[in-house]
Amino acid sequence: MPLFATIAADIDALGWDCLLEGRIPTFLINLQSFYLRKHSSWWKIKSWASHLVQHLLNITHRQWLYRNARIHLRKAEGLTTSEHEDIFELVKDMMLVDPSDLLPQHRQLLEQDYNELGKGTTVARKLWLQQMRSAISAADVVERQNQSGQRRQRKSSLSIAAVRSCTTDNDTVPEFL
Repeated sequence: MPLFATIAADIDALGWDCLLEGRIPTFLINLQSFYLRKHSSWWKIKSWASHLVQHLLNITHRQWLYRNARIHLRKAEGLTTSEHEDIFELVKDMMLVDPSDLLPQHRQLLEQDYNELGKGTTVARKLWLQQMRSAISAADVVERQNQSGQRRQRKSSLSIAAVRSCTTDNDTVPEFL
């Protein structure tokens, strides 16, 4: 197995998190020690390893700082960056709603000036999102009512046909049928 493949396999076996926490594969330490001695470097293996661990821990620390800034740092309007991005993603998704999926009285929501909505406040975007959710819910309710009404109408048609098929020539079919 080539040299770098061996190092990569050792690091993979150890795991990325362990490496970033300063656990260095023995094979890498031995290889670097050999390299430092071969090239008569002023570095000693302990100081080299110490610097490597320090740099690895700095990576972890910077990742932690970045995560905290993304999750906990409140920006404009009291929201984090990720919360702002989530709202923008929801707006993008709602912009793609088919107007025929909404009731006619709600289709004007899709005639919104999206540039103005994007430049506006988060409160305005949230309000528009709530209005869109409400409009979609209303359209769903009407759709369900229409479907159940059609089922009832089919059932009553079937019932009328069943009554008519059961009557003889001497029987009279009630007028309401």
